[in-house]
Amino acid sequence: MLETTSAVTPTRFEQGLTYADFIAQAAVNRDKFEQFYDDPALTADDISFFKKAAALPNGPAKILALAEAWCGDVYRELPTIARIAEATGTDLRIFLRDQNPDIMDEFLSNDGKARAIPVFVFYTRDTRYIARFTERSAGAHAELAAIIDTVRSELHLPPGATFATVSESEKQTFLREVIKRIAPRFPDWRKESINEMRALLSSALGIPNRG
Repeated sequence: MLETTSAVTPTRFEQGLTYADFIAQAAVNRDKFEQFYDDPALTADDISFFKKAAALPNGPAKILALAEAWCGDVYRELPTIARIAEATGTDLRIFLRDQNPDIMDEFLSNDGKARAIPVFVFYTRDTRYIARFTERSAGAHAELAAIIDTVRSELHLPPGATFATVSESEKQTFLREVIKRIAPRFPDWRKESINEMRALLSSALGIPNRG
């Protein structure tokens, strides 16, 4: 675990939302969650691997997700985790990032500077930490950075400009152009995320990465 004493106790874990409850409270992007839930990007080999991992005595019996419905990385990745949990009988509980800062702060990224979501944390049945996946795959990180650089240049924005530092009118154009270019990459990014989660569990549990 990242901290000696975790906020994620067995009792706290049970207080998280189920996937159905998370979708019910989502104010935005329900159509996107439904789209990616219906097409989870999981192969038969993926399902077999996750089932074998979950069947181990020290395998993942619980998954904690930190999420918010407005986040594109969340609506792309969370439905896949929901499908994995359903296929393996794993207990998935979802915590809203902005309402659970104590949990979020245990799983910060970028050297403790970023509250990036989604975060998927795998635990044993007795809530012992196994591994975690954060935000998106390494390949998606690199591609997104390159796309943002390209769009920034095409829009003649200052070097290093971010969505938070440009004007509101520039922000909307900036966002629109980036989203337009990353959306076609989502199928591959989702497969890469699944592969990374498999690799994380394979390494943490000391099992072959095969179904």
